Order: sequence, then structure tokens, then C-alpha cells
Amino acid sequence: MRTIGKVFIAAGVAAAIAAHPGAAYAGPFILAGTDADDHGSASATANLQGWLFMQRSIESLAPAVVNGSKVVVSLGGTSTALAAKQSAFTFSNLASQGWTFQSLSGATAINNFFLNSGSVTAATTGIIMLDSGINVSGGLGTSEEAALTANAMPLNNFLGAGGGLFSQANSYGFLSTLVPGASAVGESQTGITLTAAGSGEFPGLTNADLSAGPYHERFANFGAIPVLGVGASSGNPIIIGASGGSIIDPTPGPSPVPEPATLLVMGAALAGLGALRRKKA
Repeated sequence: MRTIGKVFIAAGVAAAIAAHPGAAYAGPFILAGTDADDHGSASATANLQGWLFMQRSIESLAPAVVNGSKVVVSLGGTSTALAAKQSAFTFSNLASQGWTFQSLSGATAINNFFLNSGSVTAATTGIIMLDSGINVSGGLGTSEEAALTANAMPLNNFLGAGGGLFSQANSYGFLSTLVPGASAVGESQTGITLTAAGSGEFPGLTNADLSAGPYHERFANFGAIPVLGVGASSGNPIIIGASGGSIIDPTPGPSPVPEPATLLVMGAALAGLGALRRKKA
């Protein structure tokens, strides 16, 4: 498994773990400020540019999903947004490993998904894929993004149970629930440079693949979560996440963490650690 260097866990995090001996595994995640779904395509045999980034992302996430499900679900979106996610899956190595692909669209379907009502639900999903909203044709609509925000805690619990998440430059109304204090801030420039960690997460992906069009958001106040890609000009974090750990403990390999209800406490501790480091710098 590719590795991302261990991060220091603050005393508050350690205390939270000690207070909740029943351990779960928190799932892997990749959050991007890109609209790679709008700046990619596929040939007869391979994904290109932004769609290749999406493919490499779910290939990176899949081995670290530990909830026992092997279903990738496109949650919301149609048209180009859906086609990009379908192509990312089709040319990936996931199908050969027993994974399947499903899609849901509409606010009602998203609400039912998190209520575990219907044939495609959070309880039967391994990886959730979210598109870049208004930045791509057929992307998440206003009501769909509102449904995701309203279901931020169930999404947090999905990660806490070992599911994976890939998301791009939508409104990220759920982000502060996953990592208290974190935000996605508007920044529209062209050019993304992979960090060393990012090159390890996305084998064969180049900076040119990520720079076929502009990105739209950067991330702030996300604590010790690894940075996988930065703006070529700004140096700001554009892609963050970890395939070998969790949203609160991005270490190589699945890491024991508290039950889902305590993920908020853990995220707050890491965010505080990040603020402390910035103050010392």
C-alpha cells in the first residue's frame, strides 16, 4: 500500500480514543477543489486528463475501504457529471476486484440514501462520488447540495464506519461537520502541482492532467490532513486527503478510531493542532 507519513496526534485526540474503547475504522477520502469532471474525456481504451484523476482517486480509495461494501455510488448529478464518474469507474481496476457502480440523483434520493431506504443506500456503499456542482454540466443542483448539507452527520457516520469519499468543487456544505473549522474557499486559477504524497496516491497522473482547465476552490483550516496537490501559482492546497487512513487519522493503513459520534471531537483536535503549528511558524 502506498503510504503517507504519519501525523502527530494531539493529546486531545489520544484522550478521545481512550474515552471510547469500542474502535471503528474511519474511511479514506479525497477532497478536491477541481472540476476535473468538466476537463477530461475518454478514448476507446483509457480516461484522459481530469477523468484520469477521478479514476486514480477511486483506485486509491478502494483498498482502504473497510466497511465490507464494494459498491461505488454516484450521489447526485446527471449528464457530463455522471458520465465522468461512470468512465472513471469503467476504466479503473475496481470491477476486476468485484466492485460495481450505481447512481442516484435528486434530493429525495439523496435523503433516502442516508436514511437507508431503498436498494442503494449508505449501508450498502463502499465509496461515494460527488461531482463539482455548478462547475460541470449536470452537476449537483441546489436542492441536491442542500440535501448533502442536511445529511452531513450521516455522511460523517458513513466515513466513521469505514466508507470512502471522493468529492470535487461543489458547495462543500458538509465539510465543517467532517472537520470542524475547515472550509472550501473560492480560488479560480489554472495549474495544479502534485505534492510528493499526491504523486504516491495517483500513480501515472501528471500535473498536466490536473491542469487541463481551471480549478475553483482551495481548502483552509483542515489541520494535519495531507495535501496532495497545490495551486501551481498560489501554492494553496487544492487536493487533500488520505487513502491509507481516515478523515481524523491519516496514517498508513486503517487506523483504530472512536465510534462515528466522536469523529467531530477528533476533527476539532486536529484542526486545533494545525492552528497551533501556524501560530508557532
